[in-house]
Amino acid sequence: MAYCCEVERKKLQNRISRINGQVNSLKNKFNDEKFKLEDDPYETIRQLTAIKGAVSGMISSYIEHYAKGHLIEGIKNGSSSEAEAQIDNLLEIIKVYGK
Repeated sequence: MAYCCEVERKKLQNRISRINGQVNSLKNKFNDEKFKLEDDPYETIRQLTAIKGAVSGMISSYIEHYAKGHLIEGIKNGSSSEAEAQIDNLLEIIKVYGK
């Protein structure tokens, strides 16, 4: 399981680096004094939508990894009340994510 976690950690690090690059690119665009909001609104919206999609994808991947890996292990190794609490926590995270 440790190898799996390290592989997943690396994937998440790579994803957050790409998201950071997208955000910095947009930030630089807005910091450029020559840039006008009305220049190309579709390109800006496309970039914002790409960032939103990337963040949503990362959240989904993280929840999936947690549920399939750590949550299942916790349920197998813990008591039924502990397992129920972990499931409740996951459902709460999903509710917040869905907003």
